[in-house]
Amino acid sequence: MTQPTYATLMKVTIEQLSHLFAKHGESIEIKYFDDIVITGNCYLSTDLVLPAHLPRLTEGGIAELEVFYTPGLYELISKEFPAEFRKPYGRLLMSEMDKLLEELRNANAQSKRKRYLRMVGDINGVDMSLGKRVIHLRHNEPLDFKKWNNLKRVVDRNQLFLYRNSEVAIIIFVDLKVARQKEYIERFKINTDLISLIVSKSQEPGNIIAPDFIPTEDVISVTEPGVLLEEYIRSNARLIIIGEKLDDFYKRALLQVRNYDKFVRLLVVPALDHQRNVHDFFHQVKLVYRSDRWL
Repeated sequence: MTQPTYATLMKVTIEQLSHLFAKHGESIEIKYFDDIVITGNCYLSTDLVLPAHLPRLTEGGIAELEVFYTPGLYELISKEFPAEFRKPYGRLLMSEMDKLLEELRNANAQSKRKRYLRMVGDINGVDMSLGKRVIHLRHNEPLDFKKWNNLKRVVDRNQLFLYRNSEVAIIIFVDLKVARQKEYIERFKINTDLISLIVSKSQEPGNIIAPDFIPTEDVISVTEPGVLLEEYIRSNARLIIIGEKLDDFYKRALLQVRNYDKFVRLLVVPALDHQRNVHDFFHQVKLVYRSDRWL
């Protein structure tokens, strides 16, 4: 059976490479993807990138390099630069990618929200007429079913595609527009406790919400019902967590979101009065976050 291959190319800046070498030394293996010729120096494809090369490359006006993608290198660089190099949510063969993107197309036809995927690593191939390498899809570039239909004709059918979802963030929604000071203090505490819980607990090894979810970046607080829909659209959030029992203000704001996106993921927080409740709630967060309501 033919083994699947990964997308082979990724771009890193000289500054990022300098950081990696300063922290890990020459123990990391990074290889040039293309030949590079600058004054007095020539680096060939598959040559190792060394720390001593970086000043020469900078002097030659090169700010970023195309290097060979490897799962190990991406894992390392995603730890150092998590927001720029998010970990893949999943890995799919061509047939699986075809099915997933078709499902997203069907969901998009029923919602104003347009969901898509983002590739991890560049997808490249060879233009046979020109006899040279071409980039078909850049790292982190959006991919929908229409674009995929053209792409799948020119890529390696045995390639393993690493992808992320277009939706990542979690919105913590607690209405702080209340008249009474006591009620405001109570709700303020609910809001801060929920944010703290999601951020801290999702950093524990056994509580990862999703591989590409970054707790310190992807938790958003919304405290006014009137801006919930605007923030849901702006952030492309994947889940809305409502911090308390629904009243009319909450219901109206959520109805606006549901009218925009019939597949919105919602979760109302129960009373978190002891450790078992917290554990069950967080398990529910992961389940709802990872669910696809159009299936």
